[in-house]
Amino acid sequence: MIEEIIKLREEGLSFRKIASELDTTVGKVQYRWNKWISSNEKNSIDDADIQDNNEENKSSISGSPSAFVPVKGKLTAKLINPQKIIILWEVSELPQNVIQLFFDQPFDEFVSVVRIYDVTDLRFNGINAHHFYEIAVPYKNSFWYIKGLLSNRHYIAELGVKLGDRFFPILRSNTVQTPSMETTKRIQLTENLNQLQKIATQTPKWIDHVSTYSYYAETDNMEENNE
Repeated sequence: MIEEIIKLREEGLSFRKIASELDTTVGKVQYRWNKWISSNEKNSIDDADIQDNNEENKSSISGSPSAFVPVKGKLTAKLINPQKIIILWEVSELPQNVIQLFFDQPFDEFVSVVRIYDVTDLRFNGINAHHFYEIAVPYKNSFWYIKGLLSNRHYIAELGVKLGDRFFPILRSNTVQTPSMETTKRIQLTENLNQLQKIATQTPKWIDHVSTYSYYAETDNMEENNE
């Protein structure tokens, strides 16, 4: 069952859709997934230690297509607002070493990029997205903001490198869904109402300058605020 869950998660399906596909409950799917994640993290750390201390393992990796996948690492996508997400990744030398070994080229000769795939209503297999955006990013930056996304869409991000026109993914993120236009309008309305309420409860600054006989304002400060 865990193999099917992993496959469907890689295709961008939510736990609810996976539960429906497998005719089981969301709770059981999440339990199996979390258990696999915990086990996989431990195995990844063990594998990384072995690779760092064993030159024979390093040489064998250089001849395998699986070298595109780092032993450990994580790419996370989080929604910031209805049209903006942040992509975060762990800066590690391991992916750099793997890429260098496989292609026998310095990592600096590659262009690190983030691809944002529109996978709405799709079982994403890496090449069947509706469309994608590609952005060159500094690998060591560890994060990047992506804005201008469409409403009510599902997105998946991949961090990878380009050599010429060829793209080689290193990490793939979770799926994020942007809210619908109706939800976005409700959020904006709520924010506007909160802002108006905040302004209404604030005491005007000029009250402190009122006397029985006169009213005056700090013109210098007003000019600075209008610049």
